[in-house]
Amino acid sequence: MRRIDLFEATMQGWARLDAAQRERFFKAGLKAALRLDRREFRAWLLRRVRTAPLAPPIDPARFAISEVDMALLMRAAREVPGEPNRDKANGSSQA
Repeated sequence: MRRIDLFEATMQGWARLDAAQRERFFKAGLKAALRLDRREFRAWLLRRVRTAPLAPPIDPARFAISEVDMALLMRAAREVPGEPNRDKANGSSQA
């Protein structure tokens, strides 16, 4: 499991909240801190940091595959390991 700086993640998430969300999160955090022990509160806070609205928004562009990457994937899928590349053997210059 990846270790994260809980304070830094909380502060970054806090900066993304509007005033009403900050107030609601503060009240929920205070209630959780009063009823939970130290380890349980840390787990509570960690869950909140990993879910919306404290979690960073997902950028769909990070998951986009360019046409060049797609061509490389398709070429790799056609090639059989251990056999010569048919495109090179036939002298074709297709991408």
